[in-house]
Amino acid sequence: MIIDAGFFRQWSDKGHVYGQCMTKSDTDLAYVNIPKNASSWTKPNLLDWGWEYYNYHEDQIDKTFIVVLRDPVERWISGIAEYLTLYHPNFKLHEFEALDLIFERVSFDDHTDRQVNFIHGLDTDSCIFLWCDQRYRHNFSALLEEHRMMNQYYKYDYQHISENNEHRKKFKGIFTREILNPRYMQLVQQYFKPDYQLINSVNFYGSR
Repeated sequence: MIIDAGFFRQWSDKGHVYGQCMTKSDTDLAYVNIPKNASSWTKPNLLDWGWEYYNYHEDQIDKTFIVVLRDPVERWISGIAEYLTLYHPNFKLHEFEALDLIFERVSFDDHTDRQVNFIHGLDTDSCIFLWCDQRYRHNFSALLEEHRMMNQYYKYDYQHISENNEHRKKFKGIFTREILNPRYMQLVQQYFKPDYQLINSVNFYGSR
């Protein structure tokens, strides 16, 4: 697969390279890691089964890919709170028209990027899509059981919940409020238009 190196590694300084995935030799499944889509909960559970890290742009992986998608606005609010917490925890959002600048740019790192970029080059007809919501743990567990990986992952709590970090909680509250501004909402939704198109074009495993 040919892919522009600049696109491929644009978030490498933040620790993510497009195409990151997990699988193991004795399964016909692979999992694509999309940040802020319960990936911090999912990856340790797959490590329990001996899954290892790969990159489907670099490695030959002919399998069915598990792809977890999330409401773009909800994910972005969580993502921008994560970005600011990690890199600018003391940033003053109401100075120098900072909110305008953030909403006009939208994407700052892998947590705030479009979801479609993380599955660039994959045949979506050959993917199993799961929706990231309160039912995700149950659907993920059921899918693994269908593939002979019995588990009780539906009982495990999610990780990196905003309420567990004061900076993340503060930023999430600010953007949950500010995005009610119709102009800000339109800017974010327009940026994530490719994600909405993907979400509306695929079928989801289990309940959504």
